[in-house]
Amino acid sequence: MPLNLASYFGRPRPQATSGEAGAELRAQVRRLEIRARQAMESGLTGQYQSAFRGLGLEFEEVREYRPGDDVRTIDWNVTARTGSLHVKRYREERDLNVLLLVDLSASTQFGSKVMTVHDLIAEVAGLFALAAARRDRVGAILFDDNVRTLIPPRLGWRHGLRVVREVLGAEPRGHGTALDQAVRAAGHMLHRRGVVIILVDQACPLPRRELVALACRHEVVVVRLGDELLESGLDGASLPVVDAEAGDRSVIRGPGAVKRQPTPPGVDLIELHTGEDYLPAVRAMLERRERRRAH
Repeated sequence: MPLNLASYFGRPRPQATSGEAGAELRAQVRRLEIRARQAMESGLTGQYQSAFRGLGLEFEEVREYRPGDDVRTIDWNVTARTGSLHVKRYREERDLNVLLLVDLSASTQFGSKVMTVHDLIAEVAGLFALAAARRDRVGAILFDDNVRTLIPPRLGWRHGLRVVREVLGAEPRGHGTALDQAVRAAGHMLHRRGVVIILVDQACPLPRRELVALACRHEVVVVRLGDELLESGLDGASLPVVDAEAGDRSVIRGPGAVKRQPTPPGVDLIELHTGEDYLPAVRAMLERRERRRAH
C-alpha cells in the first residue's frame, strides 16, 4: 500500500495580504493570551514565582504579632516602645530579568500533526513571556543562523505581549542554528542574575561550554521541542525529505531517531512534542525546581 505523504507534510500557506496577515497575528496573540491567562489562573503563576525566586527581601511593614508568626521576626525595639509584641514583615524583591532564546531556524517548520515545531515554540515562549510579565522584566533573543532580533527585558504586560507578537510573527528561515551566539548574547545582555529560557528544535546541538558558563551566573532552562515522526522515523517506510536548512534531499528509511545530547549540569530540561499538551511538562519542571529550593 503506497504511503500517503499528504498526511505528514503540511501544504504551503497561501500568501496573505499585509492586512490579512496583521489581523491573523492579532487573533493568534489574543488566543495565546487567553490560554496563558487560564493557565496562570489555575495556579501556574504561583508555581513560576516559587520556582524562580527574586534576588532578596525588602522591608514592608511592622505589625502586631499574630499566633504562628516566626519569633525570629520580632522587632524588639518597637516591642519595647509599645509594650506589645510586633514583628517585621518583608516582601520578596522580584525584579528578575527573564530572557527567552527562541529558535527560528528553518527546520522548525516541520510538523506531522496539528502544528509545526515553530507553532509549539511560539506557544510555549508566549506562555513563559506572559507568566514573567506579571511581576518580572521579560525580553527575548530570536535567532536562526545568526542572532536576528534583540528585545531588552522590560516590565509590564504590554511589553510581554510585544514579545509574544515578535515570536508569533517571525518567519522561520536560515541555514543553521546559531544557539552558541544567542547564548553569548544573553550573557552580555544580563548584567545581574536572571532567568534564561532556551527554546530550540529537538535536533539542535547544545553548545555545552557556553551553557555551562551561562548557568554559573543565571538560572537556565532548556526546552527541546520536536516532532515524534522525525524522532522515531517510520518503521518499514521510506519517506523523501528536504533539509530546510541545508537544502539537501534525502530519504528517511525505517526508524531514524534523533540523537539525544546530555544536558549540562545546572541546566533544567523540558522535552515537548507537537500534538501534545505542554502544560504538564512545564508544571513538572517548576515543581522539581521548587522541591530543590525547599531542600
